[in-house]
Parts: sequence; structure tokens; C-alpha cells
Amino acid sequence: MKRFLFIICMATMTFVSANAQNDDITNETILQLLGEGFNSEEVKGVIETSSTRIINYNLDFMRKLKAAGASTDLITYIQKIAKADNGYEGVMWWNTGDKPVKIYRSQFEKEQKGFSLGTLAAAALTGAVVGTALSGEKPSTGVGAAVGAGSILLASSGKDIQKLCIMGLASKNVVKTQKPVFRFYLPKHDPQSFKKEADNWYYSVMNEIQSPNEFQVVKMKQKKNRRVFTEGSSYSVAGFEGTNAKGRVVVDFQIKELNNNTFEVSFPQPLEPGEYVFFWKNGLGNEVFKQHVFGFDFSVE
Repeated sequence: MKRFLFIICMATMTFVSANAQNDDITNETILQLLGEGFNSEEVKGVIETSSTRIINYNLDFMRKLKAAGASTDLITYIQKIAKADNGYEGVMWWNTGDKPVKIYRSQFEKEQKGFSLGTLAAAALTGAVVGTALSGEKPSTGVGAAVGAGSILLASSGKDIQKLCIMGLASKNVVKTQKPVFRFYLPKHDPQSFKKEADNWYYSVMNEIQSPNEFQVVKMKQKKNRRVFTEGSSYSVAGFEGTNAKGRVVVDFQIKELNNNTFEVSFPQPLEPGEYVFFWKNGLGNEVFKQHVFGFDFSVE
């Protein structure tokens, strides 16, 4: 009899887990499962095996969990999951029709023959951090040394910004819709968060960013084998300004706050096919970013 009950329990867990892999696990999903009689351990198993979970934790949800019969252990577990923001960090293309896709950042270089980020870094640090500035991996001498080496400074003014480029005619981050939805995950205070330490320049910069409102979406121009900012745009401490007669340069977007460190970005108007970048408009105020200028670039087909 015990063996029979065990098999039934395992079959139930397998069925629920299989369905969880096909559906988003949300606050409503959890409450529904509890309402259908699944116990706390079964619900926890579903959450652990889900491919996509969108769980927001607040006082109202905690009360609903308690009313639905969730154990103290499950409530604490869900709180930790929500705090970790599903293990995501950075920028994700969300409305893919399948699993979310991470948007990888690209480094800017000086648009000048024989003058790139790699050669600058080599000259400044005599090879100590060659490659690490491009990859985002932890430099052996720490970002402090890079900051101190003024010769690797890439951008100190709006005029310098205009000289920056991303190598390659098109981004490797290809978005197959003209109305993409992105999510910014900016966790700060848990094991998955961007590191507080100043020995990794990328994490050091990202830890300063509070919301997508600090970014601008800029349409870039293809030029030979690279992408550049269009001549019709100007840059100041407030970011890019102005428009180009041939099309929009700075693109409007909307922000929806999902919780205190997760934000959804969408566009009121369809994006024209072309090359775009999320660019940190406050970048000139950050010494590390000025030396390691990067953006989250993407192509719209």
C-alpha cells in the first residue's frame, strides 16, 4: 500500500513538473496549485524545475499564501526566489515566443585607424589586463589600476562619444520583432547580485544603475565594418538629444516596474529594422564607464 502511494505521489510530481516546464510559474500559478490541494513540498518542486518563473513577493502575496495553506518553509523559500529574480541579471529579450534570451553587451572602440580599446589597454597596463577589458573578466591588477591609467580613457566628453563605434555591421543579438519587450534585472543584495567589489569593472558599473530610465535607446548607423552614432545626434551630460532627418535617433520607450530591481521595457511605436543600442546616458559621470564604454546592442529584423 505504501509503495502504491509513493508511486502515485511521484507520478503527480512528474506531471506537475512537466507542466511547469511548459508554463510560466507566477504568483497566480502558485496560489492555484495550493488551491488544487498540492502541498508545500510539491509546489516547491514545481518552482525548482520550472524553466521560467515570474514571482513577485510583497505583503499582499504573503497573506494570500498563508490563506492558501502554504507552510512557513514554502513562504520563506518563495521570498528568496523572488529576491533572486529568477537568477537573471542584466538585460533579457523577453517576448521571444519561447525562453527569454540574454542580450550580451558590446564594447565600444575609438573610431580611428589603429586606435582601439585593446591597444590602449596594452599601452596603459603593459599587458597586465590585455583581453580582460574586452571580456569583462576580472583583471589581474583590479579595476583600480585601470582607472589610474589615464591613457586608456575612451570618453571624457560628448565629442569623444561621437568618435566611438561598435565593430561589425550588425549585432549578434538579433530581435525578430519590431515591438520587442526587454526586462532589466538589476539585483543588488543577494548571491546572484552584481558584485560590490571594484575589481571587476563591468559589475562595478552595473551596480551603480538603478533602473532603465538611466538608459537611452539610440539607433545606430552602419558605416563600413562598424556601427556608429548618427551625425544628427548630439551628446551632453543629459545624454543624446535631437533627431535625424532620415529617421528617429533616440527612441522612446516605456518602463513598467515589476519589483524594486526588475523592470520591463516596451516601445509605444514599432521599431524600424536596423541597429540599436541601450546606452547609459549618465556614463560620462562614471570614471570606470568612461574607460570601458559598453552598450547592450541589438538588431531588429
